[in-house]
Amino acid sequence: MRLSTFTLAAVVFGSVAAFASAQTQSEPACLAGDAEACFYTGVEYAQGIGAPEDKQKAVTFFLKACDGGIPDGCSTSGVLIRAGEGNLEKNVIRGVAYQERACAMGHVDGCEWALGNRISPASEAYDLKKAIATAKAGCEAGVEKACAWGRSWSWDGSKGKYPDLINMIDAGWFAERDCARNDIMGCYIAERAYADPESAAFDAAKGLKYSLINCNEKANEGSCRNVGGVYLDIGEEKLGAEYMRKACGMGHENACEIAADWERYFAEVAAREARIAARDKIINDLVSAGRYGDAVSAALHQIGTKEYAEKAALSARSAGAMAQIETADLYALALWFPSGPVRAAADSEMSARGTGLEGTFGTGTNEPGMADARWKDLYGSSAPRYTSSTSPSAPQSRTFGAGDAAAQTREKYRYAHCIMAGSNTSATVCQ
Repeated sequence: MRLSTFTLAAVVFGSVAAFASAQTQSEPACLAGDAEACFYTGVEYAQGIGAPEDKQKAVTFFLKACDGGIPDGCSTSGVLIRAGEGNLEKNVIRGVAYQERACAMGHVDGCEWALGNRISPASEAYDLKKAIATAKAGCEAGVEKACAWGRSWSWDGSKGKYPDLINMIDAGWFAERDCARNDIMGCYIAERAYADPESAAFDAAKGLKYSLINCNEKANEGSCRNVGGVYLDIGEEKLGAEYMRKACGMGHENACEIAADWERYFAEVAAREARIAARDKIINDLVSAGRYGDAVSAALHQIGTKEYAEKAALSARSAGAMAQIETADLYALALWFPSGPVRAAADSEMSARGTGLEGTFGTGTNEPGMADARWKDLYGSSAPRYTSSTSPSAPQSRTFGAGDAAAQTREKYRYAHCIMAGSNTSATVCQ
C-alpha cells in the first residue's frame, strides 16, 4: 500500500454525523487484524472523521498499520511525532526513527525525510553514522542521490569533511549500485574498493568485474592496464598483452612498454616453434624414409643441436641402421656425447668398423683445443659444434609482487577469472 502522507483529507468515509458512536468506521476491521484498515482508522482519528480528533490515538493506529507491513503507517507516525502535532509530545528523534522504519520497507518519502534529518546539523536527529544505514535503505528504495551520498561519505568522507565515515566495504556497496545506474564514478569507486588487495573490501571477482566494465564500457585506460596486469599475473599472457595494448591505445604509456615486451616475446616464441616444426619435419621425413645416416648428418651439420642428434642416432640404433652413419659422424656423436646411449651406440659401431677410436674419441680431450685438434688431424677442419636449444625469456611484469600474500591474491584472481561467465580462459590456467 502506498499513500501520500497528507492527502489525508481526501480519504472520505462519509459525514461525521453518520457515525452514531466515537468508534470510527474502519476501527472494527482494524481490531480484527486488517492492517490497511488500521491506517484508515489512524486517518480518521487524525482528521476527526467519525470521532473527535486525537493525534495520539491516531498514531496508535498508524503504528498498528506499520506493524502490519503498511509503510505509510510508519512514515505518518514519524511526521506527527516529529512535529508534535495536536496532543502529541514533540520527539524528533523518535519521529525520524519511525520514518527510517518506513524507509527500510521501501517508502521513498520516509527515506527522504529521515535522511534530511540525519544529515542536517540543525536537526535533533542529526547523526551521520545512522545516515549511512538510512542511505543504504534509501538507495535500495530508489531514492534519488541516496546511493551517491552514501558512496561519497564512505569513500572519502565527502572529500575529507567526515573522515570517521570512511569505510571501503560501505563504499563498495554504494558504488556497485551507482554503477548499476550507469554512474561512471560509481563504477570507478567499485573497482578501487574491490580490486585493491590492500582494501578491506578486496574481492577478486568483483574487482575483475568492475575493472572490465570500466575498461570495456567506460574506456578507462587505467582499468584496462589493471585488467592486463591481472591476466599477466595469473598466466593468461595473451589476454594480458591484449589489454595492455588496449590501454596503450588509450594513452597509457607504461602499458605500451609492457605490451611491446610481451609482443616481442610472443614473436620469439612463434619463431622458435616454427624452427622446431621445421627441424622436426627434416628429421622425421628422413627417418620415415629409412635414411638414418642422412638424418644424423642433418642433425649434426644442418640443425646443430644435441636434441636432434640424439633423436636421429637412437632412431638409427632402434632400426639396426647404425651402418648408414658416416664414420666422421660417428666421431662427432662420440665428441658430443661423452656418455650415455648415443655414445654407447657410436662406440659399438666404431668397434664394428675397426676404427680403433671407439671409446677414445672424445675421451681425454677435455683440455682446451684437444678435441678440435684431433678432428683437424683427421679431416683438416674444425669439428662440428652444437648449440643449446633455449626458450625465449618471458618479460617480468608482476602486478601482485612476491610472497604468500601475493600468491593468495593471484589465486583469488585466477579463480575469479576462471568462473566468470564468458571468460576466454585457457585449459592450463583454469584446469
